[in-house]
Amino acid sequence: VTIGSDGKFTGATTFLGYPMFFKEDSLIKISISGSGAHQTKETKCRGVQRGSERSLAIVNETLFYKSTTGIVAYAGSLPTSISDDLGEVRYYDAVASNIDDRYYISMRDKEGKHHLFVFDTKKNIWCKEDNTEVLYFCKHEDELYYIDMKDKKMKSVYGTLLYDVEEKRTEGR
Repeated sequence: VTIGSDGKFTGATTFLGYPMFFKEDSLIKISISGSGAHQTKETKCRGVQRGSERSLAIVNETLFYKSTTGIVAYAGSLPTSISDDLGEVRYYDAVASNIDDRYYISMRDKEGKHHLFVFDTKKNIWCKEDNTEVLYFCKHEDELYYIDMKDKKMKSVYGTLLYDVEEKRTEGR
């Protein structure tokens, strides 16, 4: 398929059975055809912010990600803002994942300070956890693991670690 618009891609995922690609100002949904006549539909809307390609996460059939104006939820029509409660601060370089009904996102503010927030999708509330800079998230069974850039250690949301070890060191970035 070809895309008829300019601009760099800033994210990609599959959602509700469709491959989806993002630019900062649009999302492109691909309809796959068995005959090879694939179709694309580009929607001009809030796409994924450059540098926040790891902010894409699906929680309970809703796709969440960091756009240039904030964090949005996409359920299949148009993205809607969910981050008004985080105030007027602009964030960048978001990394996110999910566990249970929660969306975890680590972002950097314009001063370079990192913040880890959690959005509870059932209660529709945000909580600030701390100032953790997450390099990567990874889910395994009923736990969400992450690499904390401050001490280069693997940690977990619920406090359990793989293979019953206290902590694991990571190699340099």
